[in-house]
Amino acid sequence: MDIRTVYDVFLFVKANAFSPFLWAGLLSALLIFVIWSTILSKIDLSVAVPIASFSYLLIPIVSIIFLHEKVTSLRWVGIFFIILGVVSVSVSTQEKANIAR
Repeated sequence: MDIRTVYDVFLFVKANAFSPFLWAGLLSALLIFVIWSTILSKIDLSVAVPIASFSYLLIPIVSIIFLHEKVTSLRWVGIFFIILGVVSVSVSTQEKANIAR
């Protein structure tokens, strides 16, 4: 590795260290970590993960509304099966909780 490559890397790091996009991304990741940790301290993982799977439904809907994207019927079928799985896991978790009481 020559000195020019090292200098280019230094310039790249320096330019991006003050990027608002970098800091927004890092703060978003930290916020998500704090929120997810709080959620997991309050409910079981077997309940939290299926609830988080609803993002598979919300993201296409938001993309259609705000970005005017087209979502194919095959993708909607996939989303339907994901939601069906989420519902079945939720129901089985509730049944296990009722049996344990």
